[in-house]
Amino acid sequence: MTYPEKLNHIERLFFIVNYLTNHEYASSRTLADLCHASQRTIYRDIKKLEEVGFYFHVDPKYGYKLIHSPARIGNHLTLDEFMALILFPFLSTGKLSDHHPLHLAYKKGIEKVSRFVKQTDSSSIDLILDERIVFQNRSKCLQDNKILPIMINAMAANIVVEADYYTISRDDHNTRKLNPYVFVMREGHLYLVAYCHIRKEERVFRLDRFKVVRLTEESFFIPKEFSIDRFLSERWSIMDEGIRTTFVVHFDSDVARYVLEQPFNVDPEIERHKDGSVTLKVTVKSIEEFLRWVRSFGLNATVLSPAQVREKLRHEYKELVKRYEKTINNRSLEGWK
Repeated sequence: MTYPEKLNHIERLFFIVNYLTNHEYASSRTLADLCHASQRTIYRDIKKLEEVGFYFHVDPKYGYKLIHSPARIGNHLTLDEFMALILFPFLSTGKLSDHHPLHLAYKKGIEKVSRFVKQTDSSSIDLILDERIVFQNRSKCLQDNKILPIMINAMAANIVVEADYYTISRDDHNTRKLNPYVFVMREGHLYLVAYCHIRKEERVFRLDRFKVVRLTEESFFIPKEFSIDRFLSERWSIMDEGIRTTFVVHFDSDVARYVLEQPFNVDPEIERHKDGSVTLKVTVKSIEEFLRWVRSFGLNATVLSPAQVREKLRHEYKELVKRYEKTINNRSLEGWK
């Protein structure tokens, strides 16, 4: 092998990395001789390489051994691996099948990322991933279908999809063509914001309600005027009922701290009171979603306005009282005792 007579700084750094990649060890004297430089210069070069992410083991007898390089062929994340790293914590309900596409892409992505973590025991990362971090939430795991990979490919290439979708409010299955725009994670579920060719507008679809998705030969583009922030504005969670309503709700001190820690998707006005209670004022276009949240606090939450909602809740609670009084001695409940 022929070595160059003279190397500039950058060439010398590349030479050191290349030489140690192909040799188990090299002493500073060997590197200095090969680079036609002093040992002091090699020390500085090694330090510079460590600053940018290279790691070396130094053996008193044999010299330097390259144990980690910040840039390796094949280390780049694929689109599937990148999306899996982002989505896996939200979609997993425990351990996926080892053969599930999302699981495989996630593991490959983690393996690539873990190479950039400085460590003395490579098994420690595997232990953490396998036993010390468990992602669980209410989201249904897409374990029995390939909806997500198809949607990712369609979104990345701006391809129109034809989808069979279950609309739970109507208990109805229908087929429609969609332009997939954006994924949105809300309350443990992954939603797709897409342009619906039937409705001629952007709509929201819950991903686990897609039964079949097929790529078409059509392409699309997202209009410049479309803004996901504007589209989602004033939605309490994800739905838009089209009517802007301003609510004022009082929460007792027993639940105030839970209200204050709520990660709101909108910007409410919150007033704190001396007794520890709080009053929340917010304008939303998803009335039923908001009221479901308010109802979860039971008697600790009181809607102050609007008046028509107070009246609606009053009738609702009166009906609940009637139902409970009616069913106290109902024999049909005996099996639940």
